[in-house]
Amino acid sequence: MRNMMYMFLLLLSGLSVLLAGCSFRDILDDYPVSGVQIKFNWEGVTDELPEGMRVIFYPKSEEGRKVESYLSVEGGEVKVPPGYYDMVIYNYNTECVQIRGDGAYETIEAYTGCCSGLETSEKMVWAPDPLYVVSMNDMRIEKSEDVLLMEFQPKLVVKHYSFEIKVKGLKNVASIVCNVDGMNGSYCISDGTCTSSIAPIYVEANRGDDVLRGSFSAFSAPTFTSTRSGGEVVMKLLLIKVDNTVQEVKVDITKAVAPPTPPSGGEEEPETDIEIPIDEEIEVDDVEVPPGGGGGIGGDVGDWDDETNVELPVE
Repeated sequence: MRNMMYMFLLLLSGLSVLLAGCSFRDILDDYPVSGVQIKFNWEGVTDELPEGMRVIFYPKSEEGRKVESYLSVEGGEVKVPPGYYDMVIYNYNTECVQIRGDGAYETIEAYTGCCSGLETSEKMVWAPDPLYVVSMNDMRIEKSEDVLLMEFQPKLVVKHYSFEIKVKGLKNVASIVCNVDGMNGSYCISDGTCTSSIAPIYVEANRGDDVLRGSFSAFSAPTFTSTRSGGEVVMKLLLIKVDNTVQEVKVDITKAVAPPTPPSGGEEEPETDIEIPIDEEIEVDDVEVPPGGGGGIGGDVGDWDDETNVELPVE
């Protein structure tokens, strides 16, 4: 009797598993997915590949659901229900670039946060690191048992700028704080538009023999069309002298960062590494270090008194 009861329970358990399996197959039939194999073509884009790429499919219908996945720089397969989608792809694990508004295709945006850990009271934002994007709207994913192959070439949407400025009397300078105001501060991944930065962008500046070298980056569309909202672009240098006085220098670089005229062929893409020519020379007056070794840097820029202001136009 006990053996018969055991056999009955075993049969009942097997039947439950079978019914559950049928139910699971019914669910899969009700919600089919297609395999989408994404491949990235980096030829002519960059030699320094990012760590990986994030892809997001935004459904066009209210019944659909957002699908996202993290891929290698070579690509990968994503399971997507058939339907119409908008799609964005961008590299993740960036040091300074952050993403917000990724709940919808129209609002996903790249930006950088405010600077911290710097010995200055100047409000600044970090310069973005390289950001590579793909954006497509009204994509149709068909129901298919075969894997659908899609190949994309990401576009770099960050430009890198560098410059040199001759400085006479650089020995009198203890430290330098540099930023640029008027550049783009965010990038809308879906349509390639930019908005102005909420604060000046931090510029990395280093001193050499009678010359200052610096570099920064900013968001920009991968076209010859200007994405800035207009207005001047001004680079500001705060030269903190050894006696703790500050000399402020402003350089108008509006023309230097403007997009060049598109080529007649229309196939070339604008340069992403730009050298800003600055022919003018900055002159720093000799100063005396206060007795007791009071020279050098103490506190932040807000504690120092401005000594002179110089404006240098750039053709």
